[in-house]
Amino acid sequence: MAEIQHNSRLNAFVIAIGRSLLQYADECWPWASMSETEAQSALRRLAALQRQEVAALSELLDQRGHVIDFGGYPTEYTDLHFVSLDFLLSRILSGEQAVVVELDDAAHACIDDPAAVDVLKEVLTTERKIVERLEAVAKSRTSSAPAA
Repeated sequence: MAEIQHNSRLNAFVIAIGRSLLQYADECWPWASMSETEAQSALRRLAALQRQEVAALSELLDQRGHVIDFGGYPTEYTDLHFVSLDFLLSRILSGEQAVVVELDDAAHACIDDPAAVDVLKEVLTTERKIVERLEAVAKSRTSSAPAA
């Protein structure tokens, strides 16, 4: 019996994660004040974690001989260069939460592709950590914001 592979679905995650708003912000960081360097550093570390996820997904696809499509950033991201860090952070968090839901669904739907499930679960675990850390950064920014 032939092994079932979910390469197209895996490649969709290469694009969703590799071209996420977190990755875009890391590459095209909007202006931020000196007081925002801690948040900026945290986001850069999380973006680096995501690049490791893309590498893991890409490695499996490459081993299978699948031509990998890395996609491109959505054009609407270019409208986000002149927004506050808090606004950008909320958009990044929303996008990452959506990826977690999609990864969870895929890990269950790809049950007939054990290698894919292993990688998807690994990526899902890391994405959940990224969401937790993003929530912590957002919370620390709201708790340290000056009262109006």
